[in-house]
Amino acid sequence: MYLFSVLRAGRSLREHSREEPVLTANTTSKNNTRKKKILSVFLLTAGNFLLFLTLWLFQKYDKIVIDQFLFQLKTTSEGVDFSLVWSCVLRVCLPTAALTLFDLFAYRFLSGRMTNLGADHARYRTYKGSKPCAFFAKRMLSLSFAVFLMGVIALVAVLRIPSYLDAATTESDFIEDHYVDPRSVSVIFPETKRNLVYIFLESMESTFADPTAGGAIRENYIPELSALAEENISFSHTQGMGGAQSFSGTTWTAAAMVSQTSGIPMKVKLGADAYGSDEVFMPGIVSLGEILQKEGYNQLLLLGSDAEFHGRELYFLQNGNYEILDTEAMKAAGRLPEDYREWWGYEDEKLFAYAKEELTRLASEGRPFNFTMLTADTHFPDGYLCRLCGNEHEEQYANVLSCSSKQVYAFVSWLKEQPFYENTTVIISGDHLTMDGAFLKDTDENYTRTIYNCILNAPLQPIREKERSFATFDLFPTTLAALGVTVEGDRLALGTNLFSDQETLAERYGSAVLDEELKKNSEYYNARFLGMETETADSAK
Repeated sequence: MYLFSVLRAGRSLREHSREEPVLTANTTSKNNTRKKKILSVFLLTAGNFLLFLTLWLFQKYDKIVIDQFLFQLKTTSEGVDFSLVWSCVLRVCLPTAALTLFDLFAYRFLSGRMTNLGADHARYRTYKGSKPCAFFAKRMLSLSFAVFLMGVIALVAVLRIPSYLDAATTESDFIEDHYVDPRSVSVIFPETKRNLVYIFLESMESTFADPTAGGAIRENYIPELSALAEENISFSHTQGMGGAQSFSGTTWTAAAMVSQTSGIPMKVKLGADAYGSDEVFMPGIVSLGEILQKEGYNQLLLLGSDAEFHGRELYFLQNGNYEILDTEAMKAAGRLPEDYREWWGYEDEKLFAYAKEELTRLASEGRPFNFTMLTADTHFPDGYLCRLCGNEHEEQYANVLSCSSKQVYAFVSWLKEQPFYENTTVIISGDHLTMDGAFLKDTDENYTRTIYNCILNAPLQPIREKERSFATFDLFPTTLAALGVTVEGDRLALGTNLFSDQETLAERYGSAVLDEELKKNSEYYNARFLGMETETADSAK
């Protein structure tokens, strides 16, 4: 009896051991199926998102720059214009959700999983037994991966990632060989220091004054700015109105402001945290603000947006200790309502009114001053149409450009009437080429687009003003020269004083070669300006 019980228990144990793997296998199979479904939906959604993102970027931006794309990922986007965010939601997020739902419905249909439909329709019941149905039923993951792969390929193509990686992995000594440390040359100020008013004009091109550019440029949209350029100093790549060429690392606002005030482009390194996210912004830079601060200048930055956006606040605080008046500062001071929000913060009409108030205050303090401001109404897409704008042109952007031109001219006219103007140099410069792809989509591809510049009331005249090939970083030593400062050798950082007869780097090497060299990796740049530990760190100290 005891033996029988033992044998029965052993048989039960063997039967249980045979059943156990079956249960485990079934559970594992279900778990694997569930995981495949989740992964498939994720890949499908991600692929659709990348496709719509690529399409949105291609339509929205005139030229997509991978450096700018990476910079936006590495720094704060606090203060971004809501219209741009809303455009992304409408043109990317919502279509992604809609297409993904449609794709899932289509897959269920093609894989024969519409059970209710099969019960009512003989043809669908027949289809469920066919080879095409069996093909789709077994390939949910592979089809989703194919959609994801197409999205990745599209984004890689539009961002030109292969050429970017090729340049980023190619070492160049170009910056190290041509960088002139402002601390290593004499920079001599005149006995009576001149004031500086530096006006950054958002996306302002000389292109907008030239109907030969083609496309939507049918007439001179900026006649007042053209008149200022003609009546004053305006460096040009032609005999007519022109300007600075756009080079790698200078093509978005933060990069443009850095390049014009420090003489170097902004190269975005994946492993670097020196763009504001770690409370430091390119610590190795020697900037215009630092030079003027040492000379006792009172410095102020005025902008109608959030200064934290893309690390601009840190840059100007750490490189010149500017007083910063942005949207949040104006609200804190009670000069704007707490809930006020127009465009990127507040419109340029208010910006110019605040500029007059601040300049009057600075002039009364008895110290030389550097007043820097940045407009925003001409930012893409389409610009901000304020109450001062007319409706004389077909395109909204053209009307905004014309409105900006009038406002700048009126502001300069006011400046000329002020007691401090006699000892003040005014520099007006576009920050970068416009990114409004829709407005410039039919522009002649052989036309050279350039960035607007104009210098008023400088105490000297240039040796050669026209037929100059130059970059926005050449404005760094040029600005100092426009203040009557003597710069030893007429070069600072990568910039050349345009008032001199020295060749710029663009003139010496050609624009194409210069742009390619600036795209390449520079261990010297990484160590000196970004504070990264590299093999050349010792030589950069």
